[in-house]
Amino acid sequence: MPGGDGDKANDLKERIALFVDELKKGSTQGSCDVAIKTIHLLIRIISQAKISNERDLIKHVAAEGKRIQAGDPSENIIGNIICRILKIIRDESGYCHFFKIELFLLIEVNARKTWFVWKQFQSKGQKTTVPLEDASIIEAITELKTEIEGCVENIAAQAPCYINENDVILTIGRSRTVEAFLKNAALKNKFQVLVSECAPFYQGHEMAKNLAQAKINTTLITECQIGIIMPRVNKVIIGAHSFMANGGLKAVTGTNIMAILAKEHNKHVIVCSSMYKLSPLFHSTSKHASFNKFASPSELLDYEDAELLSKVEVMTPVFDYVPPDLVYMIVSNNGAQSVSYMYRLVKDFYHPDDVEL
Repeated sequence: MPGGDGDKANDLKERIALFVDELKKGSTQGSCDVAIKTIHLLIRIISQAKISNERDLIKHVAAEGKRIQAGDPSENIIGNIICRILKIIRDESGYCHFFKIELFLLIEVNARKTWFVWKQFQSKGQKTTVPLEDASIIEAITELKTEIEGCVENIAAQAPCYINENDVILTIGRSRTVEAFLKNAALKNKFQVLVSECAPFYQGHEMAKNLAQAKINTTLITECQIGIIMPRVNKVIIGAHSFMANGGLKAVTGTNIMAILAKEHNKHVIVCSSMYKLSPLFHSTSKHASFNKFASPSELLDYEDAELLSKVEVMTPVFDYVPPDLVYMIVSNNGAQSVSYMYRLVKDFYHPDDVEL
């Protein structure tokens, strides 16, 4: 009869392979879907690992996480979640370590015994390994999952503070977070939204349709019209795939030029993004190996242009890099944050030893 542990291990490998396959095919349903699926895999990895100490568990989770990340190196969300969970393991095991020392010190009244027990845990000033409480780690990870699932609603609830009556709002493409943000604002104020269609992917078409169905005054525009209408705009509200530790954004193609034009016309660029999208990395260019991905050239040129394709190299980047100096504010599920404060949040969410998997 096959062993139960072997079946579980094979099931985990199949789940990881299936998720990696989804990433390669681009069949995941947005960043939140990627984050939740990554959490589910890591919970299985932790619960099935027969490891009794912090260091070995961190190495095991990092190794398995690296396999998952390899499915799509440009998907920052996976790396973010892995690093967040590694920080949770460190925090939870650190709490357990401190609690057990306190417990022993309270029980052992005799001075010599107290000294002996303390030395058992703190010999030579180094960390020692103590049994892990898997239940507390899984519970903390589940809390992170719950937080991620409620991010969009928490961000949308802040909308009335940033959108006023008769505002003219400019956005680009389709962001589920921005869509929810604008719909919630429309419950209290009437305003106009200009949606850039985000060629060549044209995600803005769906965004404009959804906003119009919500009875919001919506106009679909092309990218070449952004400079013309910018003087009429009150503020630019955009989403982001992720944002870097320096406050720079990884956002859909066309966002950078929109942000540049907004700055030239003294318009504020407000980013609606969940905190799980905060990356501990410092990408300063879209040329970074793990920053960008490229779509098929067919997005730009038709099959009829095959003769032209043989003479040119067609690049179709999916993302832009937006420098932090072009961003006014990030509205997250933790409230509004200045881009200059991102470095502090990185320290709260990530451990420096886990940044590079």
